[in-house]
Amino acid sequence: MKFLSSCIFVNLLCMALALPSYMSPRSHKKAPGVPPASFSADPSINVTGIYAAALASNTDMLASYPTTPGRKFIANIYGDWQNLENVSAFHFMANMDVDCDGPKEHCKGNRDGQPLTSFGALDATQVPYFVLPERFTREFKSILKDNALGAIICDSQIVYGIYGDQNADRPEVIGEASILIGQTCFPNGQMNGGNGHSKNDVAYIVFGSTVPPGIGRRTIDIQALKEIGDSQMKLLQTALGL
Repeated sequence: MKFLSSCIFVNLLCMALALPSYMSPRSHKKAPGVPPASFSADPSINVTGIYAAALASNTDMLASYPTTPGRKFIANIYGDWQNLENVSAFHFMANMDVDCDGPKEHCKGNRDGQPLTSFGALDATQVPYFVLPERFTREFKSILKDNALGAIICDSQIVYGIYGDQNADRPEVIGEASILIGQTCFPNGQMNGGNGHSKNDVAYIVFGSTVPPGIGRRTIDIQALKEIGDSQMKLLQTALGL
């Protein structure tokens, strides 16, 4: 038993050392006085454990996309969480560019904004949404519904959003979210339409068959998003044995 305990301790220590500094087991909470966003996960959810599981998960690769036009980093989308007990998701690690499409298409630094998002005209300053490559959404439409729920692990927290827009650039890139998510994840990062988070240390978890209720053309029901997000993340946490 002593040998087994030592092995477990060594494995956990190695996993902790592999995490980015902000994801250390003791640093996953925001500083005192900083209120969590209304679309942040319940604090009981094991953000450090789920993030570590996403880093360690590297089987059943569905597709690969660059995170920048220069193709310096290729993000792999993995589907090995598709058939977990009571929950289904795919996931990837990427950076976070800022999307300002919709009514706020002319946000600071945004040179290629469009008045519409893929399924409406979501307000990027009011709606937490993320963006997926257009080709991927066509090829995997059997596991991805419009406006599907997502959980994003960024800077020691989990925030929820919906799949609300597509990237059709050439090349198509991955790792992008509304300015609301960007500024919530990295409040000191000067996030805007021309400046994002360049490190590829953000985990995107997409529950492709789950769509939150209350999604309109320009706004969504944030409370409903949080409730269904917490429900799915707790199921994922249990399925991963955390």
